[in-house]
Amino acid sequence: MKTWSARQRGMSTLFIAAILLFIMSVGVLYANRNIIFEQRTSANQMKQTSAMEVAEAGLQWTIGMLNHPNDIDTACKDSTTSAASFRKSYFQPSSTGFTPLTNVKPGCAWDPSANSGAGAWTCGCPTTGVAAPTLSTSGAAVQSFTVSFAVVASDPTAVQVTSTGCTPQTAMCAAGATSGADASATITAILKVSPLLPGEPAAAVTCGTDCNFSGSFNVVNTDVLTHGVLVNAGGTAGTPPGATTLPGQPVQNALLGSDSSLSSLASSDPTCSNSKMFQSFFGTTLQEYQNAPSTDSITCSSASDCGSQMQSAYDNGWRSFYFPSGFQYNNSSGGNFGTPSDPVTIVTSGSVTINGNINIYGVVFSNDANLNDLGTGNSTIDGALVTCAGFKSNGNGSVTYDPAVMNSLNKASGTIVPVPGSWHDW
Repeated sequence: MKTWSARQRGMSTLFIAAILLFIMSVGVLYANRNIIFEQRTSANQMKQTSAMEVAEAGLQWTIGMLNHPNDIDTACKDSTTSAASFRKSYFQPSSTGFTPLTNVKPGCAWDPSANSGAGAWTCGCPTTGVAAPTLSTSGAAVQSFTVSFAVVASDPTAVQVTSTGCTPQTAMCAAGATSGADASATITAILKVSPLLPGEPAAAVTCGTDCNFSGSFNVVNTDVLTHGVLVNAGGTAGTPPGATTLPGQPVQNALLGSDSSLSSLASSDPTCSNSKMFQSFFGTTLQEYQNAPSTDSITCSSASDCGSQMQSAYDNGWRSFYFPSGFQYNNSSGGNFGTPSDPVTIVTSGSVTINGNINIYGVVFSNDANLNDLGTGNSTIDGALVTCAGFKSNGNGSVTYDPAVMNSLNKASGTIVPVPGSWHDW
């Protein structure tokens, strides 16, 4: 028979075991609570990170589209029937800067059923309102982003871009319309244009060596800021048969020959193989210019082929051209390339030979040691002409220095880049 003391010890053991079990249960429940909390935190972090990545994708997509030269349709795809690129549509460049559209929000949504089930971004570039891309499954909850534009009051050459990204949401994600999304994020950045021609020429015709004129060729510069300089040459600055400079200024005062900076560049690169003259005006190498996303490289098989290829590319929205084997143009019916507010840039590592009728608003640059010839026909260049070495003309054309073209050139064709330190997210 057990004594009362033994029974008491059994009750104590049972009580202690119950306490230990309770403590263990509390510990397990606390640990489980932490696991659930961490899971929820991890899930929220994943959703927020995903939304931030979508917003970042929107900003990078915008920069890419702004530097894409081709005309686009309302689905943001290249179009031969539309009349404007993404930059012209939403930034509206002019000679003084940009006038961004503030009442539109282009954007994209992830369509998981597109591309044979592999998924793809489907975009919309509306003229008003918020983008509404067409998805394979109407009303599906998908990741999406939209971008909006705002004026930078202190700088007309800059534009503020805001990209808003959302994780799955049935409506398009947009600033102020993110309800229903698992998470949303916003990124803003100020974008500016990196000038295509930071060292723009200050004369109608610029030559590394000699500039020679004959026939009935005309050179015009009535721009006060450039002092009406007609010809700037490292060697001899010939007198054009037709010359128009500032009223009251003698023509000889507008002909600047033996320019030491030009002759130094020409003598240090006599074969024009190092593109030093090009770099002094464009701030980059010929190779970098050729490989730029906004440049269309055209290899001509003949003089007539050059013109037809350039005309086709121009009609598709290209404005920066590179001709690795020279620019030859021979078309009696003529061609028109560029406008004062939408100029073109024609660059070649070879020579320039024009016979026929052509009207160019922009800059023509020849990186060749051979004489460049504007011959028969009536070729007109409104902007500037620059050659690494010498130049001659014996035709009926003209080169007119156009400050409006020079001002528009950088805005229309320069590379859009984010301003360092302007990037913010929340």
